[in-house]
This record gives sequence, structure tokens and C-alpha cells, in this order.
Amino acid sequence: MSPYGQGTPPYPTPVGAPRPRGAWPTAYLATVAGLGSAGFLLDGLVLYVSIFATDSCGTADPAPVCTGPGMLAMWALPWIGLGLATVVCVLLGVAAWRRGRTPWVWLPLGALLYAASLVGAWLIMLA
Repeated sequence: MSPYGQGTPPYPTPVGAPRPRGAWPTAYLATVAGLGSAGFLLDGLVLYVSIFATDSCGTADPAPVCTGPGMLAMWALPWIGLGLATVVCVLLGVAAWRRGRTPWVWLPLGALLYAASLVGAWLIMLA
């Protein structure tokens, strides 16, 4: 028994060592959930702004935003990017944590995926 608790070693867990059952990277998952919630609110704002992107559409306007597929892509890209970024962050972060590594390195990848979806929707709006 160590002076730091019930059998807890005074040094960090070695890389690759199994984690104790029940211990999850709670701070990481809470951060991903908080960022996902902020992304959800931002997607609502993007959807509101993108509704007005079709104001200049006419019957002879060949702009991608004026077509059915272009409109659906513009509206769906931010939501798909948010879902993909959240799933990638959680899956890769938990997998890294189970291998004894830090999950925090996967947050920037999720941010890049989400930002790419917003840029894609913006480019369709401006086309």
C-alpha cells in the first residue's frame, strides 16, 4: 500500500499499461461534448444565414446554390462535419487513452474536420 491511496503508484501509468476499470477520460469527453454543443449552436446560425443565400436565385441562374443538390449540400455539410468531427474525436481519443496515450491530440483533428465542413458550405454559398 502506498501513501498516495489504495495501491496507487506515486508515478504515472507507463505507456501501454492497462487502465483500471471504470476510469474514463472524463475531462476529454466533457470537452468534446462542450465543443459539440457550441458547434451545434454555430450550425444553427450557419443554417439561418444560408437560408438567405438563395435570395438572388432566379429561373435562369445556374449558380450551384440555386440547384437542389447544391442547396442540400450547403445545408447538410456543417451538420455532417459536426457529427464526423465528434465521432472521430471520441473514437480516436478513447482508443488512444486505452493504449495509455493522451487523447487530447485528437481535438485539433476534429476542429479541422468541422472547419472544413463550414468552409465547404461557405464556398457553395458564394458560388
